Amino acid sequence: MSTYLLKRDGGSYYFRRAIPTNLRPFIGERREWVKSLGTKSRHEAKQRIPQLVIETDRELNRAVAMLNGKVCADAVLIGQPTMSIHRAAEPSPDALERVPVRLLETLEAYIQEQRIKPSTASEWRSIMKKLIAFIGHDDANRLTVEELDSWRDMLLTETTKRGTLRDPGTVKDKYLAAVRATLNWAVEKRRIDENVSKKVVVRVPRKAILRTRDFNPDEIKAILSATLAGPWGGIDELKSLSRRWIPWICAYTGARVNEISQIRSDDIYKVDDVWVFRITPEAGTVKSNSTRIIPIHKHLIEQGVIRLKKGSGPIFYDPSRRRNNGSNVRYSKKVGESIREWIRSEVGIMDPNVQPNHGWRHTFKTLALEVGISERVADFIQGHAPRTVGQSYGSVSLPVLVSAISKIPFYKID
Repeated sequence: MSTYLLKRDGGSYYFRRAIPTNLRPFIGERREWVKSLGTKSRHEAKQRIPQLVIETDRELNRAVAMLNGKVCADAVLIGQPTMSIHRAAEPSPDALERVPVRLLETLEAYIQEQRIKPSTASEWRSIMKKLIAFIGHDDANRLTVEELDSWRDMLLTETTKRGTLRDPGTVKDKYLAAVRATLNWAVEKRRIDENVSKKVVVRVPRKAILRTRDFNPDEIKAILSATLAGPWGGIDELKSLSRRWIPWICAYTGARVNEISQIRSDDIYKVDDVWVFRITPEAGTVKSNSTRIIPIHKHLIEQGVIRLKKGSGPIFYDPSRRRNNGSNVRYSKKVGESIREWIRSEVGIMDPNVQPNHGWRHTFKTLALEVGISERVADFIQGHAPRTVGQSYGSVSLPVLVSAISKIPFYKID
């Protein structure tokens, strides 16, 4: 993206893009576009580039159409009146030339328009860079099914950092999904004619189910007992605080670990006489991108969870330690990763078929079924999307939520 950045005397940034020689006659004989980005901040300037890329791509594509003698009725030349171009009897070799549509620039424009969450955006950028490095170019117009097939095969046979082969489901639902979504957007914007990734197939074998994905009683006891074994030497206060409380809060809410690791002091408060947690996108990433409140279980209150409400800002990490002014998502995510590693390496939950943090979501769902919490209420508490249009109507009231949470029995730890 920084290819289009031009910094002039005075520190202001400009958008600058050259126009191919053979297209200049159709764009008022201009050699390039230069436009002020209205900022001296490089970060802000880069954020404003995608829209200008889209606009200039549109003009370049119109120019190519004119070169081919296929001008659209609504085509408008920059700095020139609309004009008709008749089909040439013998198209020149340049007529076959297509304007490059940069994969990374297209992804950035898609991220900006769709407002994709920072964590997902960062992951997709890495995936796109991996694809570009493999195929050796950054042009969606040149991308072929054969190149994507080869990339898929490489991903499936590549050894990951964990020393194992990459899961086919990951290749399908993460790597190819990122490329497919980006190219779909490019087709919608008429930047490319076809999404070739739709023709790429990944076969995902059905996995053998060796156990349920919720924790068994021994695992529950081991994790929750370990949370009470602090203070731990060699780690800071915030890390100790996260070990002490996050597993317990996840156990009694079924929330995603990163929804709890990013919670702020102001997200613990009273509604009438009911203490609640607020899970909100204002604090960081929430998969549903919507706010929900969860009554705090009586056992958590008895243990003193309300004492976490002090000062302001995040409870489990210090935002002042950030190296830049970007999103807090990576910092709250690090908290969850630290707990996962602690549960694996020190608590000793080593079974690869259960996840150290996500296991609480499965455990909560099982427990909700056992105590008679309705599926819709359990889904709301955990932030699961409604399964039908009908389930999206109405709301789950606070009294209903209080009744549901009160049905969850105390976890008894010696």
